[in-house]
Amino acid sequence: MIRSIAITSTLIIFATNGWATEVVSKSTYESMGIGSGAAIGAVAGGPFGLVFGAAMGAFLGDLFDTEHNARIQAEKGWTELRAEVKTLNGLVEGRELAVASLEAQLHDQARQIQSTVTEALDVKVLFMTNESNLPSIAETRLLRLAELLTSLDDTSIQIDGHTDSRGKFTDNQELAEQRVSSVREVLIRGGVPISRIVMNAHGEAYASARENDVDAMAMERRVDLTLIRNMEDNRVAQQ
Repeated sequence: MIRSIAITSTLIIFATNGWATEVVSKSTYESMGIGSGAAIGAVAGGPFGLVFGAAMGAFLGDLFDTEHNARIQAEKGWTELRAEVKTLNGLVEGRELAVASLEAQLHDQARQIQSTVTEALDVKVLFMTNESNLPSIAETRLLRLAELLTSLDDTSIQIDGHTDSRGKFTDNQELAEQRVSSVREVLIRGGVPISRIVMNAHGEAYASARENDVDAMAMERRVDLTLIRNMEDNRVAQQ
C-alpha cells in the first residue's frame, strides 16, 4: 500500500515536471485543471487515472477559461456600448439645442420681417388737392416696401385710390386712377412684378367727410396698401 502511494506520488511529480514547459503556454485555469485532475486521477485510479484525470482537468480548465474570457469580453463590450450610447446621447442633445437655437433665430427673424413690413405698410400716401404726384417721403417708403415684397413670392399687394367728394364724379374717378398708377410705378421700379399688384380706383365712392372738415378731407385724398397672401389669380385692374 505504501509502495502504491509512493509510485502514485512519483508519477504525479513526474507528470507535473514533464508538463512544465507546456504549462507555460497554457492558461492559468487550464494549468490548474491539469494539475488538479492529475492529482485526483492518480489517487482514484493509479497511472491510468492520472492521465485521464489530467486530460479531464485540462478540458474543464479550458472550458472555465473560455467562459471567463467570454465574460470579460462581454463586460468590455457592454462598457464600450454604454460609452457609445452616452456619446450618441450627447450628440442628440447637442443637435436638439442647435435646432432649438435655430428655431429661435428664425422666429426672431420672422418677427423682425413682420415688424418691418408692418412699418413699411404704415405709409400715409396722402395727396394734395387735385394732385397725383407722390411726396418724396412716401416714395422712399414705398421703395423700401417694394424691396421687402420681392422676397415674398406668395404675397401680392393691393392698392386702392380715393379722393374727397369735391368736384365732379368722373374727374374724381380719373384722379383716383392716376394716384393708384403713381404708387404702382414706384413699386414696379422697386422690383415688384406687375402681376403681383392689384389696382382699384374708387374715386369719391367712400368719401364721407364734410367740406368744412379740412383734416378729414385730407385723409380721403389717399391710396391704401394691403398685403394679400396666397392669391392665385391676381389681376391688374384697368387704369
